[in-house]
Amino acid sequence: MRTPYMKRALMCAVLPIGLLAGGCAVLEGEGHPGYDQFKAGHYEAARISFTQDIKDRPNSPIAQFNMGDSYRQSGENGRADEMFHQAALDGKTRVPDEILELGGDNRENVTATAMACRYLHEDHQLDANCGDQMVAVAPPPPPAAAPAPVEAEATAPPPAPPAPVYQRKQDRN
Repeated sequence: MRTPYMKRALMCAVLPIGLLAGGCAVLEGEGHPGYDQFKAGHYEAARISFTQDIKDRPNSPIAQFNMGDSYRQSGENGRADEMFHQAALDGKTRVPDEILELGGDNRENVTATAMACRYLHEDHQLDANCGDQMVAVAPPPPPAAAPAPVEAEATAPPPAPPAPVYQRKQDRN
């Protein structure tokens, strides 16, 4: 009786390993191959890969951060900051395996939020998710109220200035 079960167990253990070795599965982390393309200087190809990542995983802080990095590289700092704000919100516990800014491996276990906040601060942006207390405490300004309509009032014209007084000069004769 053990023989059929042993064969099935062995197949369940060996089959995934064989598929991985045969190239049917890829052991790359999130953000690849865009990360490798960006690192190699192929920014347009990386942007295409990051765009696909953000379509596949719109709430992923790593995809958001990578897309922000791509926008920043192309000079679109406004769009980059939008992505960094989102990554700061969603990436508090997400630790990427590799970060270009750290030279590759993320040995310090820096979160996506920490990296996004770094860029936001470089762009003089505040975010409550970055620990910026000014944003967290300050209430939003109240909406501007329209001035009250003024009723027409009858007014008297301003008084005329007094007439100048001329003094005669004395004759010397």
